[in-house]
Amino acid sequence: MYYLLLTLFIIVALLLVVVVLLQRSRGDVGSAFGGMGQGVFGPGGVDTILTKLTYWLGFSLMALAMLLALTHPSKRGSLIKDDTQRPPAKTQQSEPQRQTPPAGTPSEKRP
Repeated sequence: MYYLLLTLFIIVALLLVVVVLLQRSRGDVGSAFGGMGQGVFGPGGVDTILTKLTYWLGFSLMALAMLLALTHPSKRGSLIKDDTQRPPAKTQQSEPQRQTPPAGTPSEKRP
C-alpha cells in the first residue's frame, strides 16, 4: 500500500510541475515592482482548465503526502513515546588498556 501511494505521489508531483510550466504568466516584471502590468485591464476571474487542474493536483499532492506520513512502514506510534523508552546513554569513558610491547623490541631496555 505504501509503495503504491509513493508511486502515485511521484506521478502527481511530476504532473503538477508540467501543468504549472504550461500555464501562461499573469503579469510581467513591471507589475512585480509596482508598475501596471498588462494583466491589470484584462478579465480577472477567468479560470482555465490548467488552473483548475493545478488546484486539484495540488490538493491531491497534499493529501497523498499526509497519507504517506501516516502509513510509513518503519515508524509506528509516537515519537515522544519512543524517546522515553531509550536506555540512557553511557557518559563515562574508560581508559584504553596499555599494551605491552612484544619481547625483543627496541623499546625494552635491558642492562
